[in-house]
Amino acid sequence: MIPKDIVRIQKLADLDLDYEALRNEFGPLSTLAAKVAGTELSEVNLIDNYTQWTVASSCNEFSQMNREDSICNITIQEDTDFKSRVDLDPRFNQSSFVTKEGYKFYYGIPLKLNDNIAVGTLCVGSKHIEDLSEAQIQQLHIIAKQIVKQLELKYELQKAKQSIYDEKLIKLRLAHDIRSPLSGISQLVEHIDYENLSKTEIKEIVDSISSAAAGILQLTSDILKDDNFGSTHVDEATFTVESLGKKLTDLYAPQAKSKGISLSINAESNPLKFPKRNLLPLVGNLIANAIKFTQSQEQVEVALNITNSEQRKILSITVADSGIGMTQSQVNSILNTQSVHKNGTSGELGYGMGLLFVKELVANLEGIMSIESEKNNGTKIQIQIPIVE
Repeated sequence: MIPKDIVRIQKLADLDLDYEALRNEFGPLSTLAAKVAGTELSEVNLIDNYTQWTVASSCNEFSQMNREDSICNITIQEDTDFKSRVDLDPRFNQSSFVTKEGYKFYYGIPLKLNDNIAVGTLCVGSKHIEDLSEAQIQQLHIIAKQIVKQLELKYELQKAKQSIYDEKLIKLRLAHDIRSPLSGISQLVEHIDYENLSKTEIKEIVDSISSAAAGILQLTSDILKDDNFGSTHVDEATFTVESLGKKLTDLYAPQAKSKGISLSINAESNPLKFPKRNLLPLVGNLIANAIKFTQSQEQVEVALNITNSEQRKILSITVADSGIGMTQSQVNSILNTQSVHKNGTSGELGYGMGLLFVKELVANLEGIMSIESEKNNGTKIQIQIPIVE
């Protein structure tokens, strides 16, 4: 994985996008691009570690494909754009885009955010035209800039949400850290017998301490019950275990099916809601990585449930595959933050930072990650994420 790949994937994680939900937002811009170019096809694509996600299309379809099979995988590496007569280009003329769908022409623009990292593309394709005019190209770049602007606004929104989340976490820790000892002080004061003080003095001291303790206890209770504080967990920003499982199934079942792999996602029935924060890129990368390193006719199993620890509830995530596995040395390399570069099982490129990226996301969520693997005998990854209620 090249450095720009790492930065791009991290940027997509920071955006924390629900790819399926972007169709309504970017669909009209994709349709406009097709009309401007006079082409049968226009797509807005986002490209992560393994997958190109077509989040909007002039055909009104949400789809996905292996990143290495995509022409846009080349476009994201270009400075301004990429153009090809794909029917004549030896890199593409044997692809299904040409041989099955009949396309002759491709033009793509990398969608670069303000740090100049391309997270995806706006592209058009035609079965009839062979080139675009300068005016058409300029107009397509204007549309691409609008898509980038909307993505940057989403990024700023995520940063604001993160600040709110961090503030909430600090307040929760403060409240829980001081509430218990102060409760003990109040109980202790109730039972102290000051033998050498007059009743009046004892009463004054006890009343003063009790009043102070009660005031702080009330303050911490107010922090925990603050309506504005708790309202950051609106339905749109939360998952339940079941809704997370359904979303993961919708996104990754097609990848497993295309490779002939059985994907099973078992999600516990539990009404508890928890923040969506980075869970889709975290679990999604684990599933995609498991699919990548598992042979056809084998299986990937995912289990999602809520467990209780001494102080809080825990989201437990397990992803197990029957794939090629890793040696203990390779496992140690991941856990010790060293890159492991390997190829997949169907000729996929070895984007070896996948598990390291997940490890970083887990650490950011103050979670725990463990790996059990044996060469040629599969891999099992378990993650525990504390839930802030």
